Parts: sequence; C-alpha cells; structure tokens
Amino acid sequence: MDPENEELRALADEIGAVFKDPAPGQLRAVAYLRVSTEDQKKGYGLSYTGKRVIKYLAKKGYALVGIYADGGFSGSLEAHERPDLTRLMGHARRPKPLMDIVCVAEARAIGRRDRAFWPWVWELEDLGVYTAVVKGDYDNTTDEGRSRMRKDADKAEDERETIRDRTQGGLQEKAEDGGYTGGFVPFGYMIASQGVKGESRLVLNPDDLPTLGRGRRLFVQTKSWPDTVAVLNAEQLLTKSGRPWSDQNLQKIMLGDAVLRSRIVFRKKSKARLDRDGRPLFGESVTIHLPPVFTPQEVAELEEAARLVKKGPPVNRGRTYWLSGRLIARCGECYTGHRKNGRVPGYRCNGSVSSGGRGCDCPFIEAEVTESAFWGPFAAALGDIDRLRKVAKDWTDVSAGQNINHAERIADLDKQISALRRTKNVTLRVALRGAIEEGASDEEAEEAAAAAVRPLGEELASLASLRAEASAWQAETEQAGQRAQDLLAMAQKAHRKLESLSPEQKQRLLELLDTVATVTKNPPKGRQGTPCALSAWFHEHERCVPHLTDNAWAVIADLFPAAMRRGEPRKVVEGLLHKARTGVTWQSLPVEYGSHTMLHNHWTRWRPGLWREAMDRLADLPGVEPFRPWAAPSMSIRTWVVPELFLDAEQNVAGCSRSRASRT
Repeated sequence: MDPENEELRALADEIGAVFKDPAPGQLRAVAYLRVSTEDQKKGYGLSYTGKRVIKYLAKKGYALVGIYADGGFSGSLEAHERPDLTRLMGHARRPKPLMDIVCVAEARAIGRRDRAFWPWVWELEDLGVYTAVVKGDYDNTTDEGRSRMRKDADKAEDERETIRDRTQGGLQEKAEDGGYTGGFVPFGYMIASQGVKGESRLVLNPDDLPTLGRGRRLFVQTKSWPDTVAVLNAEQLLTKSGRPWSDQNLQKIMLGDAVLRSRIVFRKKSKARLDRDGRPLFGESVTIHLPPVFTPQEVAELEEAARLVKKGPPVNRGRTYWLSGRLIARCGECYTGHRKNGRVPGYRCNGSVSSGGRGCDCPFIEAEVTESAFWGPFAAALGDIDRLRKVAKDWTDVSAGQNINHAERIADLDKQISALRRTKNVTLRVALRGAIEEGASDEEAEEAAAAAVRPLGEELASLASLRAEASAWQAETEQAGQRAQDLLAMAQKAHRKLESLSPEQKQRLLELLDTVATVTKNPPKGRQGTPCALSAWFHEHERCVPHLTDNAWAVIADLFPAAMRRGEPRKVVEGLLHKARTGVTWQSLPVEYGSHTMLHNHWTRWRPGLWREAMDRLADLPGVEPFRPWAAPSMSIRTWVVPELFLDAEQNVAGCSRSRASRT
C-alpha cells in the first residue's frame, strides 16, 4: 500500500487490514479491490469486498503486504486504464516483485471481458506472481484452478454483455445490428420495414439516386459547387423538401459519410455525452454500414475533385489558411479562413454563421497568432525524438499484455486444447459403450454421450476462443512494434525540415497526418483586436522590444535632447517601450513615465526618423516579443500518423493502417 495515500490508509483501517513482514517461507499477498459505479450504488463498495479478501488471506496464512483499490472503475477497462492496477503491475515488474500472489474477491474484479481479464493475469504469471479468487477458493497455480478461472472469465464476459444490453438499451443493439435507430434519414436513403420491430433498415432510395448521380458527374467535370447546383436546380433535381439546392447543402450531402463512405455513425464521439471519467454515458459509438450509392471508382473521382477545390469560404489576397477545416471550435463546428472587416486575416467558426441567426458564440481568432501557437508544439512533438520514442513505447506497452510471451501462451493453450480433445473423445466412446451395454437404443446412447461430453465441449470452446484472442493480441503487439519503428524513422527523416515549410506545405502535411486541433479554451476577451501603434511598429519591422538597461541607454542617449520642455528623455523612452511590450492604452500607462499626453506627443514627433535610428542601434541587444493585439486559443492537437505517407508522399499507400502518434 502506498504510505502517502490517505484513502488507502483509511480503507485499510475500515476493513481491518494488518500488514506484516512475511516469515520465512510465507507468501507475500496483496489485495486488489475493484468495484464498478453500479456496484457502489448497490452498497457493494470497496470495504465490503475488502473485508472478504482480508479474511481469506488470514485463513490462508498469507502475509498481507499491500492493498490496491480502483473504486468506480468498469470491469471492461484494461489494466493500464485503471490507476491502482497500473501501480500494482509496476510493482510486479520490478526485478524483485513486491508480491507473490494477488488476491481478488471475485473473478469479475479481474475484468469483465477477455481483453481486460487475461493479459494482466498472464503477465503476472510470467513474472512469477499468481492470482487467487476468494469466491470459489481457487488460484491459477494448478490446472484445475486455471480451468475454474476460465469458466469464471467466460461468466464475467456474459455478465458484461447482459449489463451492456441493459444499460445501452435497444437502440445500441439495433445500431450494432445495422438497423435504423430513428431520426434523420440521409439523402439517398429511405427506411425499409418501418414499424416492424427489429427489422427497419436504411436502404437506397431510387427517387434520390438520379440527383446524386447527376450531381457527382457534374461536380467531377466542373470542379465547382455553384455550377453543379445551378444545373441541378435548372433540371428540377431538387432536395427532399422540393427546394433548390445551395452550394453548402449539396457539398454537405455529397461529401457526407452516408453518400461518400456508405455509413452513418450512431452516437458520434464528438457529440456524445460523457460521464465524469470521460466515457460515453449512454453507449459506445457504432458505425452502421449502408448500401453504397456510388462504386469505388466513382467515389475516388468525387474525392479527387473535392480535394482540388479549395475548402472554406473564398479567401482573397492570396493567403493560405492552412488550419481551415482542421481547427474544431468548442461548439463542435470547424473554423475556416476569413478576413475580419475585410482586413484582419483569421478564422471564423462555421457555427457562428449558421442559417436562421441561431449561430454559436465562438469568437473570431486571428490567423498568425493561432497558427504560431499551433505550429510550435506540433513541430516540437514531431521533432522530439525522445518524446516519440515514449509514444512508440506506449504503443507497445498498451498493446495487449506488456511483457507477455504470447508464443509460449499460445503453445500452452494448444497443449491444453489437444489434451481436452483427447479427453472428450475418450469420454464420448466410454459413454456410448456404457449406454449400449445398459440396453439403450442408438438414439438414447447418442443423447447420453452428448450429455456426457457437453461440459468438455464448452470448455474446449472457451479454450479455442481464448487462443484466438491470444493470437490476435500477438499480432497486435507485433504491429505496434512496427508502427513504433515507422514513427521514429519518420521523425528522424523529417524533423529538420519542419520549421522551413511553406503554408501550402504545412497544409499538405496536416492532410497527410490527418491532424486535428480542438479548441479547449477560447482566447481571453480583454483587448482582443485593439491595435497598438508602438507594438505594430515592432511587428512591422520584425524587431524585439529591447530592455533599456544602463548600457543600452548609453548607446542611444546622444540622440535625445539632454533636457526637454516636458519629461525626462530616458523615462519617456522607457514608457514607450513598456507600451510596445504590453499594448496598454495611452491612458493606462503607469504615471511613473509621465502624462500619457506628453508620451503620445513625443511618439508622434520621434516616429518618422529618430525612433528608427534609436532602435537600429539597439537591434542586437536582448529583448522580448512586442504585444500582439490577438491572443491564441488553448488547443489540443491530435495526429493520426500514416508513416508511409510522410516518408514518401508519392508512393501508393492504399490500405495502410493508421496509428495514433501523438497528442500535444
């Protein structure tokens, strides 16, 4: 038990835990306690299960050396997703593990699904640490105990399915079966078997297909949404409501998940209500596959035409807004390039200009400061080899079972399956012979033999399922290792070039890496967008604002009159530099620099020539960034790396797997 953890100390006192140094030959045991939120509501908290475990350990004569407790964590979570179990595994992986056996109240405390149950139990075995279960009084040190554990694992998985069905409800089941879950029907589809319980599905709507087909051909030819819309409306190929198409509406339909990818997503993660642990409250996201509107070749042509068309609203003056469509506002909509009042380049949330005047209140954000705030950590993440090594290690570690010898585990399962098959065959023959000797008919003998081997068949099926899982985990672990190597190779080849990329190259890079930034906190309101003439001068001349030390003042003192009618020369210059650094209004300048009117008058007189000469002399001295009238939002950056694309953008990478690379 962590001596600094007050909650664990209180729990130990509540359940009467007594920690002892093990006597020679005495096994060191730790208690792992886990209860879900639902169990807690029913009164089966950590103390309830903890008391059972403590009594069991005392009965067995084990020395209790630690307690690990995850209260309110689902049994479907893997080991690395449960804080105290992660800590337990860290202590078990030490050169000398801190325990010999881990004790749980029930098998479901280990986990409610194979991926959450077996990997950490197997890894403990490989580390010489075994698992004991109070309910049933067994452990995995014997073949009999392992068989019992497999049965309880299957039972826990079945219970999880029952819980999931009950909590997620009929809609979740229907979505997973590919059924219609109600609500919006995408253009191009209609509901089949509507009203028939469990049978309703989305199928192609023959009335909409001519419009979609014509629209696709027109857009591929013209590369213009306005031109496509004009022809469709002229030919009376209209929307479902009979209204003319708009550019935005047609683009949304044609490039939407339903038409372009033949799918809809039920309970999208971006819009799902989450519990306080950040998990979906009403069920997981489900992709429902639909009959395709277009052939794969037609989809490829449409995607290529869309790629060639610039995204977002028209942008003038030749600026590339390379974060357009990749910056997600807090309301869930995308930011796209926009010039505020026709002058200030920046990004505007699409939700703020929604139809009907019911837009969101997401603020306009200035382009340069936002792009700079994004690119700094993004480039640093891709250029930090040590950091990417850690990401690569995380890929491998999070993969099913960090230190499991999958090959040995599969060989052991194969051995068990082979032995159980022989046992089943012998049992079948003996049962048949015995039934026939007792005078049973052939049909009765077959029924008796089937009943005799049914438990063996169920255990054999469980072993076969577990072997399939182990093979999948082995492949996943190997793939994670390869992805890690790809990521490091990518970074070593590219990190030196990141700082010199043009806006167009940055835009292409974000496409290749499928990078998305989500605004987590809007910029402070303050003086957003309020200009400052002094800071603007430094930005325009690409200068830092120097610190006016004694040595710095000595360099420029001769430029300014020794005595002025109003104000001390050095104080005036310091006041102007303070304004350049902070962007405060003239009226808000500290009084120590003199009156704001006097400071403004001096700036007006000195700006044409004297100020430039003075700052030229100080150009090589240390300084700070001048005030920016815009602040950047806080952002969370997520990248899905396709290493092959980044290493060689020209090669064919169809079908390559996508892997999470980094989150900044």
